[in-house]
Amino acid sequence: MNVIHHERARRASWRPQPAAALLLALLLMPAAYAAPTRIHAEYAMLNNRQHVGNVTENFERHGHAYQVNSVTRAVGIFAYFAKGAIRLQSRGNITRGGLQPLHFAHRRSDDAAKALFADFDWKKHQITLKYDGKTETAALPAGTQDRLSMMYQFMFLPQYHRTLRFYMTNGRALTQYRYRYVGEEKISTPIGTLVTVRFNKHDADDGENTDVWLAKAWHYFPVRVRIQGNHRDEEQLITHLRFH
Repeated sequence: MNVIHHERARRASWRPQPAAALLLALLLMPAAYAAPTRIHAEYAMLNNRQHVGNVTENFERHGHAYQVNSVTRAVGIFAYFAKGAIRLQSRGNITRGGLQPLHFAHRRSDDAAKALFADFDWKKHQITLKYDGKTETAALPAGTQDRLSMMYQFMFLPQYHRTLRFYMTNGRALTQYRYRYVGEEKISTPIGTLVTVRFNKHDADDGENTDVWLAKAWHYFPVRVRIQGNHRDEEQLITHLRFH
């Protein structure tokens, strides 16, 4: 038997042992199915470097279904001008392509009339938006995210892609987003120094730049977001993070 035939015979006779089979399954497992079951995150909201509010978010996965809840409250003197809380909710399915929202809600506790809703019909490829007493429908592009799910979608996207493109809805409209890979950076946060991957989105219309830093050791979870330009300097910085 020559070397080639011997190698073929060796490959044909090899069968993965239980431990090896499990390791192979984990290596081949799509990121969507390897994500944490629960995530609790807290952020500080900064405006021109001044602490103006806090955000608390909870992500839960049950099988192939997910739900994210986010609550934002103003702090200090800013609480006198921004009363109540802003509550966001996104729920849907987890697929091989990541999060697939079914319903999004944006509510203000001090003004129910300002509520926004988006319902996703993936079979009909149609999205329904409800805001200001109006109901509108539009075509639903593949991979569309809502305002809340889009930040968690980073955990499910292949990070080796240099450009990430997807549509996002805030309940009023659909907007195409394009994030460009910038590079790896170490950043200091209240939970320690983190090795991150940075992505940037530039809006040519108004000159705004949005930067997102994803923590490599935490499933590429977003730990910092900063929006600059057009008289804005807003930041969301992680202050607490717990995975289950």
